[in-house]
Amino acid sequence: MHPLIKDRLHRSRSVFAPGQRIRMNVLPMFMNIFVPWAFFITVLGLNAFWMPYSHPGGAYLLTALCIFFWLITVLVAINRRKADPEPSWFSYFALSVGVAIFSAWALGTDIFNRYSLPYYEIKDLKVLGHVDASKERGQNVMDAGIMYFADGNTIDATRSWHFKQGSVYCVAPIIKGEPGKAVSETGSFDFWAVGKDCCAVSSSDFRCGAFDNPLARSAIRVLGDEDRRMYRLAVEQAETLYGVMATHPIFFEWSQDPLAVVHSWNGKAFTTYVIAVIAAFVIALLAVSIASCKFAWLGRSDSVYGEAVYSDPDYGAGGYGSNPSF
Repeated sequence: MHPLIKDRLHRSRSVFAPGQRIRMNVLPMFMNIFVPWAFFITVLGLNAFWMPYSHPGGAYLLTALCIFFWLITVLVAINRRKADPEPSWFSYFALSVGVAIFSAWALGTDIFNRYSLPYYEIKDLKVLGHVDASKERGQNVMDAGIMYFADGNTIDATRSWHFKQGSVYCVAPIIKGEPGKAVSETGSFDFWAVGKDCCAVSSSDFRCGAFDNPLARSAIRVLGDEDRRMYRLAVEQAETLYGVMATHPIFFEWSQDPLAVVHSWNGKAFTTYVIAVIAAFVIALLAVSIASCKFAWLGRSDSVYGEAVYSDPDYGAGGYGSNPSF
């Protein structure tokens, strides 16, 4: 018997590489839909919510274990590719698992940095009420995440300024009294309302947050290191321009209902997570459908063994086996 024919007749079958190309095995199709999707859900959840904040080492370890599993699938796919050049699901499985893990890792990190991290940071800080910006020092309220100011405290837009680097970082002091004339009893303007790209670059014009809401008298602390550095530079320019002092400035986003805003961050994180999970399933289903059609098309191509075997007088007469249905 010719070695190629013998190899094809006696080749071991598996759920990933069925003997007939045209007959698509349903089990690997389901595995290639649900297993990568499960990895996507797991890795996305590990990196998008509380675990990177409270147990970052655990999040990295579990993500690393998922990546280790993917490396195993890559090695198996390479080994199977060497042993069997015919199309199989092993290579597709390794590719889809890798795409699922790394895309979930990237998206989860983005969700965490954009929504979950600010939410947990503010949640861990205090909520302070009846703060008078003219009497309180910034260094005394460093543990505040949400602050409710006393009656008469407002934004002094006439002494606002900015610093531009990519975005325009806008700042305006929070004062008690008449804008432009109020004086801090501590000698320092330590409380500043801030925002990005919401002020003019040639004059004092502050339009950030709930600046025009007469009911707003509260604010959310800004904790990002890069943003605080840029706002500090804007405050330094305002100090020089208006002749004021900011010994220990802390920065806030002006808001009427800061608690609702903070909780909305957590809601946005979960909503983004759900949308990503649904989109990942649709993509996995579509990709497997396309791959199945491709494999079926390959199965209808001309045989790599040619048709010479059918004209061989030994075919069906015992030379290749007594059963011609092979």
